[in-house]
Amino acid sequence: MSSNTSKYVLRFLFLLLGISILYFLSFIHDKSIQTQPNSIPFNLALNIAPDSSVPTLCIVTRIYGAQLTYFPILALSLYHNGPHNIRIYVVNTDIRTNLEQLNETIDFINQLVRRNDFVSLLNFGPPTRKDDFGYEMTDHALSYLYEQNLQSPSICQYVVFTNGDNFYTKNFASKLIPHMKQGKDMIGWGFVSHHGKPHYQEKIDPHRKAMPEIVDDATGKCTPIELRAGFADLGSVAYRLAFIQKHNLSFRSTGGSYSFGSDGFFVTQAASRANVSVVLRQTLFVHQ
Repeated sequence: MSSNTSKYVLRFLFLLLGISILYFLSFIHDKSIQTQPNSIPFNLALNIAPDSSVPTLCIVTRIYGAQLTYFPILALSLYHNGPHNIRIYVVNTDIRTNLEQLNETIDFINQLVRRNDFVSLLNFGPPTRKDDFGYEMTDHALSYLYEQNLQSPSICQYVVFTNGDNFYTKNFASKLIPHMKQGKDMIGWGFVSHHGKPHYQEKIDPHRKAMPEIVDDATGKCTPIELRAGFADLGSVAYRLAFIQKHNLSFRSTGGSYSFGSDGFFVTQAASRANVSVVLRQTLFVHQ
C-alpha cells in the first residue's frame, strides 16, 4: 500500500471513529431526554458546571500539517482536564498545511464537545516566512488577544502558547487554578521533552551484564522548569494576559527577528518584569 493510500485510509478511519462517537453521544443524549425530561444534557453531565470565580484561560495552539492528527489529543485533554472556561485559538504556521483538513478537524472537535467556541481558527492569511519557526504567526495571535482584551477582558485572562502535537496531564487545571485566582503574573510547571538533556542522563555501567540493557537519552525525565531561556518550554508557562499586554511583550527580538529560541526570549523578558510568579514542581506537560 502506498503512503498516499495509507494516509487516506487513516483519515477515513479517523472520520469514521468520530462519526461513531458522535452518534453514540447523540443516542444517549436523546434517550436521556425521553426517559428523564428534567435531566441535564449528557455533555454537561460529564463536566462540572463552569465556575465564574475561575479566571479564563486561552491556549494559543500553533499547528502545521504533520500535527493535525495529534491535535484532537491536545484539545480533548484540555477539555477534560483544563479549566471549564478554556478556549483554544489555532494559528497555522506552515503554508503547506491542508486548511480544509484543519477546519474539518476543528469542526469535529467542537461537535464532539458540543461547544462551538471551544476551538477557533485565527486566520491571518498564509505564513510569509519559512525561517521564523512559526513565531511571526504567534505574534499575530498575541496582537489579536491584546486587541480582544481591550474590548472584552473576561474572555482570556491567562494565556498559554503551545504546539498542536503536545498534551497536558489530568492535574493541569487543579494545579493552575489556585495560582490563577491569586493573580500570579507567570505560572510555570515541569515538563517532559523530546529534546535530550545530557545533564539528566544516568551513568550506565556497561560491564554489569546480568542487568538489562538501559537506553537513557534523558528524554523521559521531567525537566524542572526555570523561568529563563533554555530552562522553559513554550508550552510550560501560563501568562496573565493583562501583565504581558502592559509591557507589550512579543516573540520578536529587539533586532526584529525570530529564531528557534524566541520562546526563551519571551519567557526571559516576561520574568524580568513579573512582580509575582510561581514555579510548580509538577509534570503537567508532555512536549512531543
